[in-house]
Amino acid sequence: MISYPLIRQTVVLGSIIAFLTGCMHDIPKLGVENNRLKPCPDTPNCVASHPDTQESQKIPPILYTAEQTQAYNQMEALLTEQSDAIVITREHAHYLRADFRTPLMGFIDDVEFYFQVPGVIAVRSASRIGYSDFGVNRRRIEEIRKAFSERMAQPLLEPKVPIQTD
Repeated sequence: MISYPLIRQTVVLGSIIAFLTGCMHDIPKLGVENNRLKPCPDTPNCVASHPDTQESQKIPPILYTAEQTQAYNQMEALLTEQSDAIVITREHAHYLRADFRTPLMGFIDDVEFYFQVPGVIAVRSASRIGYSDFGVNRRRIEEIRKAFSERMAQPLLEPKVPIQTD
C-alpha cells in the first residue's frame, strides 16, 4: 500500500524537476542584426526601443551627451554593480548584454544595449520563458535609465597628482 506522504513527496519532487527544467532554456541567439537588436516576440514580456516595436512593447532608447566610449564604460560598470545581473557580456565596442535573474522564481531575462549612434543606446529586455512578466522588464530598463543618467551627470574625477614643491 502506498502512503500519502510518499505520494506527496513524489508530487513535490516532480514539480521541482519540472520547474528547474523550465528554467534551463538555452541562451537565445541575440545581438545586433541589420544594425538593430532583434525584435520582441508577440508576448508582453519584452520591451524594446526600436521604432518598429509594437506600442505596448515600446520603450524609449537611453540618451546621453558624453563620448560614446565613456557612456559604454559607465553602462558596463553600472550593470556590473547590479545584484541581480548574473552574466555581463561585452561582445564588441557597441554592444552589451546582461542576463538578470528574477529574485523570487529565478527566471532569466536577457537585457541588451546597443550603442547604435553616438548619444543613443537602443535597448531590449525580454523574459527567456513564459508569457507575462508583470512589467518587470519595463521597470528594469527604467531603473537602469535613471541610474545611468545620474551616473553620467556626475563629473569624472581625475586622479589627483601631488604637487611637487622644492
